[in-house]
Amino acid sequence: MNGWDIFVQSLGILALIFYVISYQFKRPALFYLFSFAGAASFCIHYFLLGSVGGCVVNIVSMSKALYLWRFPNFKRKHFFFFFITVYIIVTVLSFVLGWDSYLVFLTGIASLAHTYMFFQHNPKMLRIIQIAVVSPLWIVYNTLNNVSIGGILTELFVMTSSALYLYRTRKEKATESMWI
Repeated sequence: MNGWDIFVQSLGILALIFYVISYQFKRPALFYLFSFAGAASFCIHYFLLGSVGGCVVNIVSMSKALYLWRFPNFKRKHFFFFFITVYIIVTVLSFVLGWDSYLVFLTGIASLAHTYMFFQHNPKMLRIIQIAVVSPLWIVYNTLNNVSIGGILTELFVMTSSALYLYRTRKEKATESMWI
């Protein structure tokens, strides 16, 4: 690995750090602000790796995080169909703009599932979707399309964190609510 490769991979690690920090906040505004920083780091990381699909999907994630940061009390359930429709259109456009291989479909499906997660009232369901759909698709993309060490480590962190949450709360009722 030469100096350039180390620099590019370190941007992915920086994105991981932003996401780890984001999970430490209870306030949605700070969570979304650090999620924006993580998505921006990944956007640059994927661009420098030559993974156009990952870059474009992270541009969409940046705009989503920025909007939710700006309007943290946004009543998501009231705008669910509008938001999902717009997001699906933007994600499909990102397939076209970010096409670098068939693997771009993995990022699109993961991105749509991730958006759907934020409309869940049950934090346990949110974590199940993350573990079963979102993270595995990103791990495959990060492994098969210009290896992203930071991307793989981020998804492993998120899966581990989600699994620990499910283990800790396995006996609690599903009455929790997340920011909605």
